[in-house]
Amino acid sequence: MLAGTNGAGKSSLMGAMLLQRGVEYFNPDHAAQRILSANPGISQLEANSAAWHEGKRLLERAITEKLDFAFETTLGGKTIANLLDKALSWYVGLDSVERHIARVRSRVAHGGHDIPEGKIRERYTQSRLNLIRLLPRLTELLLYDNSEEADPRTGMAPEPELVLRLVQGKVRETCELTRVPEWAKPILAAALKLNLTS
Repeated sequence: MLAGTNGAGKSSLMGAMLLQRGVEYFNPDHAAQRILSANPGISQLEANSAAWHEGKRLLERAITEKLDFAFETTLGGKTIANLLDKALSWYVGLDSVERHIARVRSRVAHGGHDIPEGKIRERYTQSRLNLIRLLPRLTELLLYDNSEEADPRTGMAPEPELVLRLVQGKVRETCELTRVPEWAKPILAAALKLNLTS
């Protein structure tokens, strides 16, 4: 699972890392574009909904048949969180909801798809709460901060910073505690609490 609020860098950074490693993954944005291209009479909202349902169906099949399945999600709702039992998760976040909104606006300016600001604000909180709820059941979690902006001279984005690596409920690695971003502190606190009880 590759999770994070809209604009965090799931597709551009983390998805690219997966593809570099030869891992195929379900990207709902790409699926929506494919559906929209194949069905010119439907709206973007209908294509997004169809892509979401396709991803959910593929996830359910992977769980039932015990298949490897990599996918992208905002983890903003309860459906996907409720489906997950054990998964390797990469979660990427930013230091503020305003940065998420700005990155989505930038994406739209470059021809990408838009997400309503209210949805981003809602997902910024709900996504992290759902992740905390999933911590005890995850096989492994890699939590990244992607708040650093690209170098304006080169356009190159810095590597996201690993904040936490959790394996089977045990903290295996963290960044320096003084460098833990505010958005990640509740997640790290929950992981450390889980570490003490498992």
